[in-house]
Amino acid sequence: MNLFDYALIVQLFILINPLSSFPVLLSAYKSKMNVKKIAVSAVIVAFIVAVIIAIVGPSLFNLFKISIDSFRVAGGVVLLLLGLDKIRAKQDDKKNIKETDALVSIIATPLLTGPSTIAFITLKAYEIGSFSMISNIFVAFIFVAIIFIFFSFTIAKINVKVIDITSRVLGLFLTAVAIEMIAKGIHELI
Repeated sequence: MNLFDYALIVQLFILINPLSSFPVLLSAYKSKMNVKKIAVSAVIVAFIVAVIIAIVGPSLFNLFKISIDSFRVAGGVVLLLLGLDKIRAKQDDKKNIKETDALVSIIATPLLTGPSTIAFITLKAYEIGSFSMISNIFVAFIFVAIIFIFFSFTIAKINVKVIDITSRVLGLFLTAVAIEMIAKGIHELI
């Protein structure tokens, strides 16, 4: 078994979807806040949350007596709903928040490590093991950090329409991953 699974890293990156955080970062920029500090801090916090989930998540199946396939279907449904929201460009209500710590928290979770990311990480950590999952999470978050740092340097020049279109395309891929999870879970339950 390879330590890094490139398909899994891409799935994680699509699921994490750093573009979903850009409206919050744009709001911070307009409020004259330190966007680079917020972005880097949010990535670190989200990574820590993801690692904790990769370690603790799989043991929750035994604790709550949930089958992996039931969780796979439930997680797939959550992913499907998120993917459909991205495709339709449905935006969450963003409050006008002025505090750096609050923005870091909002970006880290639920935007980067929300319920669908948590479900996916828990499922994959159960399947491939926590250490392998953490290795792949690390690589995915490196790419997220690069995107955030690049965004923080080019924020004044970024076209919001490009972000919206790219987010919709990522939503389509996310929906496909969700369908795979649901289909596999139902197949195993039957």
